[in-house]
Amino acid sequence: MFKFIQNDTEKPDYLVGRDWGALNKAWKEYRQAKDDVNEQKMAQYATKIRNLQKKLGLKQSQFS
Repeated sequence: MFKFIQNDTEKPDYLVGRDWGALNKAWKEYRQAKDDVNEQKMAQYATKIRNLQKKLGLKQSQFS
């Protein structure tokens, strides 16, 4: 069994799960904006995705 140990942060109420959920939601919104060919929203969600990936310590995705 795996056990996740969250590092201490400056904010005691910070939860990594919230950021993962926000990242998942941002990807869904990005795909929807791409299907609707809405470049403004695509750029908005691409920025949000990159910021969340950075916060979580993940490799940042490249968007065109």
